[in-house]
Amino acid sequence: MAAGAHSLSLFGNVYAQRLVTQMYFPSDPLFDFDPIFQSVPDAAARQRLVSRFSMDKTVHGEMLGYEFDIVLRGRGATPMNL
Repeated sequence: MAAGAHSLSLFGNVYAQRLVTQMYFPSDPLFDFDPIFQSVPDAAARQRLVSRFSMDKTVHGEMLGYEFDIVLRGRGATPMNL
């Protein structure tokens, strides 16, 4: 996993309904070298793995805030089981 990536697991009603995805931070200089990120063939789908900086979520002087949406179905679905 790249330094700026975080693995996320979502569970359904049973353990067998587990979905796994990755979340990346914007402007990571290692995108081109990350085998998981590069395994997603569609550039638009890769961008759905990148979080967005949020000034609303940022706590001044303490931490930066980011937003990351996980979409389970449809054209904008987050790439899963990476």
